[in-house]
Amino acid sequence: MNKAYPVFLLVFLLYGANSICAQTGVLDTQQDDNQNGVVIHADARLATLIAKKGKGSPYGSISSGKGFRVQIYNGNDRKAAIATKIDFMRRYPNIPTYMTYVAPHFRVKVGDFRTHPEAQKLNHELIQFYYPTMIVPDIIVINSIQQDD
Repeated sequence: MNKAYPVFLLVFLLYGANSICAQTGVLDTQQDDNQNGVVIHADARLATLIAKKGKGSPYGSISSGKGFRVQIYNGNDRKAAIATKIDFMRRYPNIPTYMTYVAPHFRVKVGDFRTHPEAQKLNHELIQFYYPTMIVPDIIVINSIQQDD
């Protein structure tokens, strides 16, 4: 059995080396078609969107950046945070609402405002419903897509 092991190992290595070289012929034929060897199969609509992306484009974009939100709840009671979020969503269905948990506090923040004065308008309105409220700097969602309504 000791003599059969090296022979088996030699046959296995030779077979393995032959199968490794089998891939080179396929790569060479693809490189003839395309000089850099990369073929990208993409939807044609993607190229159209990329071409239309520009400052004058009606399509716009969705990104994130620095801005402000109004914080309407900060505490360690999950049920109270959810209740505050649901209450706000019923009162203001068009304003985005965010609930985060950073141990041990739940925070409910609302709105995506680029400037402090924009957030101040909503904060002044919310003081009658929620206490305490405060304007906090945050990473906001910037949506410049024009929607047809």
